[in-house]
Amino acid sequence: MNNQLIFIDQCKERVGAKNLAVELSELLGVNVDAAYRRMRGTTALTFDEIQKICLRFNISFDSVINYQGRLVPFQFNGMFRDKFSILNYLTGIEQELKMLSGMEDSNTRMVMTAMDLPYFRQFGFKSLSRFKLFFWQRSVLNLDEFIQRKFDAEDNMGEYEEITDRIYKNYHGVSSTEIWAPETLDSTIKQVQYYLESGLFVDKQSAHMICDDIDSLLTKLESEAQLGRKLIQTKEGTISSPFEMYQSDIFLSNNCIQAFKDGRTYTYVSFNSFNSLMSFSPHFSDECNRWIEQIRLKSILLSEVSEKLRYQFFKSLREKLEGLRAIVN
Repeated sequence: MNNQLIFIDQCKERVGAKNLAVELSELLGVNVDAAYRRMRGTTALTFDEIQKICLRFNISFDSVINYQGRLVPFQFNGMFRDKFSILNYLTGIEQELKMLSGMEDSNTRMVMTAMDLPYFRQFGFKSLSRFKLFFWQRSVLNLDEFIQRKFDAEDNMGEYEEITDRIYKNYHGVSSTEIWAPETLDSTIKQVQYYLESGLFVDKQSAHMICDDIDSLLTKLESEAQLGRKLIQTKEGTISSPFEMYQSDIFLSNNCIQAFKDGRTYTYVSFNSFNSLMSFSPHFSDECNRWIEQIRLKSILLSEVSEKLRYQFFKSLREKLEGLRAIVN
């Protein structure tokens, strides 16, 4: 596939259900037939046209010219830029999960290593979700409006809750393979402990509610591992998808997510607490896939089989949770 067609494919991903030919026609000031010729590669794009398209659809041309090279282009949403918004960040996650959701086939799926508790999971539990959103904005981004506040699990976070609910639902519609570790809960437990020791909870009840949510999350996760399917009931009906869960006793050095759709691989590598770099470079994605596969092959399959080992894994996580409860009390 030549570079222009790769470039056009990226444009198609950005416009979604819209007609790309019409979009290009208006953007470049050409008729629709001329736009189609550019989409087919029969008419070469000029430098000025490429520049307009990159700016309009937020595409880095490096991602095209380095498609098979050693240099790897990434997309990221800088946290400390003036226009950064957690709401916009979450909207991007929602759109990406929606693209994958409801397509139950071997070619559309998600694979992840869970060094930390995946936010896809925690968004289904109100107190835990509110705590994470508060923690990110107060303790990671240091937003002025949060500096003087303490966390109250009863505080409704408005539109944040609506979008996290949608993320949680879409996550359940995506077939996934997840590699968890005994350390997966550690960062969340340390965050709660830090807030306790710093007097950043309105009252102990808020910390108790977070513990209760973590317990409920583990119960749901264990049940889904036993069934080999993620499952939730919504107003619209049941949302379900295949689920493979592994336990790795090798320390997972990062949260890595790979999404597979239409023959393409999207690789997300975490950094700066909750943000991620994304690349669909085949070379980089293949390297990450090989690393994940090596971890998986050395891990224990907990879904559907390994009843004893599954019980022991979740027992160890609950023991950590009980240690946190003891600190709260």
